[in-house]
Amino acid sequence: MSSRDIPAARPDSGELQVTVRWRGDAAVVAVAGEIDLVTAPEFDEVVAGVVDQGPAVLVVDLCAVSFLSSAGLQVLAGAHRRLGERGLRAVTTSTVTSRPFTSTGLDTWIGLFGSVDEALAATPGTGE
Repeated sequence: MSSRDIPAARPDSGELQVTVRWRGDAAVVAVAGEIDLVTAPEFDEVVAGVVDQGPAVLVVDLCAVSFLSSAGLQVLAGAHRRLGERGLRAVTTSTVTSRPFTSTGLDTWIGLFGSVDEALAATPGTGE
């Protein structure tokens, strides 16, 4: 763990665990649990803190997320707007997390990937 890696999960966080790891100038935010109306503010705080550090790319790993609400999508859409061309990429391996992106059209702005490595290797500004 480098000095920039942040164990962002709090003991009182209940349903949500968030960790941040840096891979070079890319940040990887791994999330476990439910992202809903109650936990979205905590998720937003962590994501905003990472965006403030100016990563070249932000990868949000949602593979261990069991529920993703519209409040969670709003956090990701806001991060995407702030990052601009640097890009936000999401890792999702189940319909629990991919369906909210595809049903809202958010997948046209935020690339969806099957692994963190695929997301990190993608061409900037694309979903490929």
